[in-house]
Amino acid sequence: MAVGAPLAAQTIVTSSGPSAVSVTMYRNPHRDADAGSQMDLDELNGFALITETREVELPPGAVTIRFEGVASGIEPVSSIVFGVPVDEKNRDRRLLSQRGLLDAFTGQSVIIRRTDKATGNVTDEPGTIRSAPDSLILQTKGGFESIYCTGLDQTLLFPHVPADLTAKPTLSVTTHDQPGGKQTITLSYLAGHFDWQANYVGELSEDTRHVDLLAWLTMASGDQTSFVDANAFAVAGKLSRVERDEEKDVQAEEEVNPYGADDIDISYQCWPSGTTSSGSVYGSKLPPLPSSSAPALMMMRSGYYDYDLGLDEIIVTANRRAEREDLGDLKLYRIPFPVTVAAHSQKQVAFLSKLNVSGEMIYRSRFAGGDDNSDVDMLYRIQNTEKSGLGEAIPSGQVTLFQTVGGRRMLVGEIQLADKAVGEEVELVLAQANNVSVNIDDTDEWGDDWDGYVLTVSNANPFPVTYEAEFQNNDEDMRYEKFSARLFERKGKQVWRVTIPANGERKLGFREVDISQ
Repeated sequence: MAVGAPLAAQTIVTSSGPSAVSVTMYRNPHRDADAGSQMDLDELNGFALITETREVELPPGAVTIRFEGVASGIEPVSSIVFGVPVDEKNRDRRLLSQRGLLDAFTGQSVIIRRTDKATGNVTDEPGTIRSAPDSLILQTKGGFESIYCTGLDQTLLFPHVPADLTAKPTLSVTTHDQPGGKQTITLSYLAGHFDWQANYVGELSEDTRHVDLLAWLTMASGDQTSFVDANAFAVAGKLSRVERDEEKDVQAEEEVNPYGADDIDISYQCWPSGTTSSGSVYGSKLPPLPSSSAPALMMMRSGYYDYDLGLDEIIVTANRRAEREDLGDLKLYRIPFPVTVAAHSQKQVAFLSKLNVSGEMIYRSRFAGGDDNSDVDMLYRIQNTEKSGLGEAIPSGQVTLFQTVGGRRMLVGEIQLADKAVGEEVELVLAQANNVSVNIDDTDEWGDDWDGYVLTVSNANPFPVTYEAEFQNNDEDMRYEKFSARLFERKGKQVWRVTIPANGERKLGFREVDISQ
């Protein structure tokens, strides 16, 4: 990599923020989509492609440009800069933090402000930080002291913010000789600590033959930077990513900044514990730091409300829906209005609304290779076709089904759903049935290598139900055959499908054949 003029000899130009930004979120590629697992809000392992447009005025020659307010989870090696010739890129990791201040002011004068808990009297005293940040020792006119062991309410006041500390995550680039003037620069990069998933809410009709389905795109940011009025997108499908060497990343970060890019909680242990105060040994606080994120917003634009709250809160935007586009084999959902992707927050935007989708409630048992399973699952089945009223790509996520019965809205079940393409069957396994039961009994019929059985399915509901028994011959030692009723093949299984009348039962005879010999 070519190196420009020394940093001290170069002009530094700071871009405080973008004039336009887009955020495209990708799901955690390691989340088990087949199981429909949910994203972990405490550890967001998806990522985002962030593209920023910035306007800067440059002097001629080699210049260092500081892009403030990039995502704190930026992957510097992924960044691409258009608009200026770039020689070098650096992630400025010395963020304004408690540890950064203590490290910068070690050996320098600060003010310690103490408040007497009994009298409320406040005193200010100059002191010099002699050891920090692992064990904070302060030298005052009274001598050396560990300021966290006095039992007093005390705060350190710093005279200024060091020039090499920044309150915003920053990426710096160094250009080679260029003519200068007003430049429009495009900065694109990948950043971690983002993720998204789909959430579905379904309302079953009273006869369960139809469902109204509303889907939400839930976007989450664990980053400390907010992106205001961003063009936001979400990409569905599993994207292949090359894994980085985590151990090397940690080692490289420690070489750049031994205290890490983010603030780290500081704790001090007095010795012996509790001897200098009857209260907590952690009685002191460092002053609160200014936040680099945008304040909480509540605004109304174009007929929708946009709430940006904490990560445990959800922002709902329902009046306008995200639009689906094809991106190769992936699906891209475009939010058709500017949104604020706030720091440490979630946002929900509607992306699918389908009314009166045809479906059916099924009661099902599964039998495979001698494992006589008497459990009966209650599931709701939808054919993902335009004929059924659906016909949309379905990203994985959580489905919550409700049904109004006798004037009361009841929860039917919550299910994790895997990705489903158009034309696929969607099965939502709700619960084990209570009023539909199965018994398997021996018959008096048998042979040298087979035994006869009868399956009895009973319906205690005051209405008829559709029941399916699936038989799969995947056991090397036995197989099912000689059924007393007609079965059909479905997804490699033999299926007995029958309607069980209200408070009635149906029977199916079959054989288990020993094929081990």
